[in-house]
Amino acid sequence: MKITLEVPDNKAAFMMELLQSLPFVKAMTAHTKAKTQDETEYLLSNPANAKALTDAIQRLESGQGMQHDLIDA
Repeated sequence: MKITLEVPDNKAAFMMELLQSLPFVKAMTAHTKAKTQDETEYLLSNPANAKALTDAIQRLESGQGMQHDLIDA
């Protein structure tokens, strides 16, 4: 079984020392973090969403954008 832990940098040394003291744990530092996908990347990953997003950007840039007030809940 493989378990991955994400630990803040300021706690990493402590966690590695703690884990390496356990005889049944093989602790290794990760060389790279997995890249997180932001909302824009997610929308662009689907062709239909990408078209809707680019169409909306074009409307906004051509002055056809609309401003709305936020609704108080």
